[in-house]
Parts: sequence; C-alpha cells; structure tokens
Amino acid sequence: MNILIPLETSSRELLYKVYLCQLLALKGFNCYLGKKGSISYLMKKMRGYICLDKGYHEKVSEKLYDQIKENKGIIINLDEEGAVDYSDNSILLSRYSEKMFSKVDFIFLWGKNQHDLVIEKTNQNNRIMVTGHPRFELLKSKYHSFYEEEVNRINNKYGDFILINTNMGFGNNIRGDNFVINNYESRLKNIQKIIVFDKKKREIFISLIHKLAKDLDKRIVLRPHPEENITYYNDEFSEIYNVNVVYEGSVIPWLIAAEIMIHPDCTTGVESLLIGKKSISYLPRNYPCALVTKLPLEASYKFTDQEEVISFLRNKTYLLEKVNLEEYEFVEESFSFSQDSSQNIVNKISQLYNSTDSDRNNDFLLKDSIVLAYKSIRSKIKFSQSVKLGRNKRMGFNYSQMKTIKQQCNKFNSVFDKVNLRRLSSELFLFHYDQ
Repeated sequence: MNILIPLETSSRELLYKVYLCQLLALKGFNCYLGKKGSISYLMKKMRGYICLDKGYHEKVSEKLYDQIKENKGIIINLDEEGAVDYSDNSILLSRYSEKMFSKVDFIFLWGKNQHDLVIEKTNQNNRIMVTGHPRFELLKSKYHSFYEEEVNRINNKYGDFILINTNMGFGNNIRGDNFVINNYESRLKNIQKIIVFDKKKREIFISLIHKLAKDLDKRIVLRPHPEENITYYNDEFSEIYNVNVVYEGSVIPWLIAAEIMIHPDCTTGVESLLIGKKSISYLPRNYPCALVTKLPLEASYKFTDQEEVISFLRNKTYLLEKVNLEEYEFVEESFSFSQDSSQNIVNKISQLYNSTDSDRNNDFLLKDSIVLAYKSIRSKIKFSQSVKLGRNKRMGFNYSQMKTIKQQCNKFNSVFDKVNLRRLSSELFLFHYDQ
C-alpha cells in the first residue's frame, strides 16, 4: 500500500520523515516523500492510498481531503503544530475542529494534554492515539549520531558561539503583513495584535544582538524562522564582524553546537531542553501573555531586561546546570517524551491497514516523471514571494541530502540497509523494501 507524505519545511521535517519512511517501508508500505505539489499530483493520480497529513487548515484542507476521499484514500493526521500554543489554545482548537474530524480517519496526538483538549470537543476516542511526535523523539541522546558530522562542521566554522533563534514569521514575513492577515485571520482572532507584537520582538532582538556583539567577546549566530524576511537581518548586521545571519539545515545541530541559545517564545526552546540544554527566553517588558506561546517559556530561563541577559551570559552559571527532564511536567504531558513515537505510529498504521493492499493504477510511470520535471522547471522560473518562501522552506531537500540521511540511518541501524531509496523527480522520493 502506498503512503503519501508531504514535506513543507525541510529544517524541521526532513530527518524524522526519512526515518519514519524507512520504518514504514520495513513493514511493507511504499512511502512517497515529496514537496506538497508533487504529493498533490500523486493524490489525484493514485487510488486507495494513505495520506499522512501534517495538519488541518480551515478553508484550505477541505478541498484536499475531498480529493483524497474521491480517490478512496485514507487520511491520517500527524500535526506539525501539536503542542506549542497560546494560552487560549486557539491554534490547537482550530486545527482539531469538528470539520477535521468529519474527514480524517485517524489522528496521532503529541500528548495527554492535547488528548484531553480534543476529547472535550468530540467523542471519537476510537480514532485517536497519543504517540508523541518523531520530530522530538529524535532529540534523545541515542539519536545524536545523526547530527554529529554537522555539529563538528558548525563548531569548526564558528567556534564558541551564542545562538539566537527568532520566530517573528507573522511580523517579519517574507510575503508581507497583508499575506499574514489574509492567511491567518480566520484561524487566529488576535492576528493583527500578533503582527504588531512580532515587530516589537524583532526590534528588541535587534537591539540585544547589537549589545551582545559589542559587549561580549563572542560570535553571535542568528537563525531566523524560515518564513521571516532574512534580508532585514542581513541589512541590519552586514557590518558587524562577529554576527552571522544563517538559514541552513536543521536547527538541532546548531542547538547542540552552541554554548547557549536565546529565543523569544520559540519551539526551539523546548527542543533545546529536550536535548539537555536550557535556553534563554527574552521578551519585551510587560509583554501580553495572551500573545506568547507558553511552553517555550516553561522550558527556559526568562528575561525581559537586556542588561540582565548580558549579566547572566557573563556569569556562565548555566554551564554548570544539568537538565533533569522529570522536573518539567509538560515534557511528558504535552510531548510524551518517554514513548517511542516513531514505532508507535508505524505499528498502529500497520495494525489498521494492510500494507499489501494496492491498486493496479498506482504505478509511477515515466510520463509522471516528465510531468513533475516540467512543473519543477516552471516553478523555478517564477520569482513571486510565495515561490521564494517555498524554496526557502524546502532548502536542503534534494537527492544528495536524502542519500546522506539514508546513510546515517543505515549506520544507526543496519536493518535500514534493506530499504531502497529511489529518486522519482528533483523533489519526490520513494522508499520501498524489496523482500
């Protein structure tokens, strides 16, 4: 049976989806991993497949779901935004709506907290399973070999550095404020206020970085969110010798390589904690709590004063502190970090659906490669902001990187040697197991 898996943001999705594809392939499934446009093409062409969807968006997903159902497809939800939310749970409530439940066949949730929230809205408990998420499972120490080569490269290039991750994709979006309003106003009631607040966060981080660069004998590496306008930061720091603005690869090796990471209220604060390094959250004084995602703050040292951040960094007491994840209740309640999430998901899919079920019209043919190659070329000659955003988010999603990750997986567990990786187009790949 075919499983179609769309990829949108390489930096956070690529590693775990390659890993997950191989586990599913070992169970007999044919896993297609590709950019959304390529997967959408397969959704229209194939029949009787599984779509591993990355999240419901009102007024966007309905058309996609109808297409899948028309072709007798099965929709399984593994959300990319399954825990880090505002205090009113507005993101989760919109992504797990009644409309979503009317279309989706099965749902994997990150933690008990999300389960309890969702169950309040529906009695469909038989279609829900708390598994955790593979993206966070791969932060456990036993998987750090996946990042070792990249960590060494980063340290060799940048030496001892402070990492700064921003998440101002609403207020510094590469496509502008109007796009953000049109795209999010139906999902986030406070979107106009969030945009204004993001701009405020951007300004205090600009000020902080200038101060760090001047007062500390330390290199600063700034990694903006993939949806942010990186040009803004490049222009701001072009003449500051010890500030580097980068956007490349997964954030995880950067977290491992850095002395410490500073963020406003970003998911990377949770990721840093899960790899064993507590980070710094820096926000404006008297910030509006309703506009801040709460879990990253719980995972971090919290500051609203620039001078206090500088003093904290000078004292370096954070280097002596060891993280005990048992002290952070949300780690298990919201992320199910003790579970083997990848195996949970693979086993449940195998239990629910027969991997040998197939449709004779599901073969990927030469003409399909030609069609996707044409679409890829046509996309590359476009210069719109939406195309630029897509390219930015899929940076690193190519055959060379896929082979590198495949080799890392093979070293981690020799059983993955049995899984074949096949390139179908520049941004569509097939994982399969030939017994």
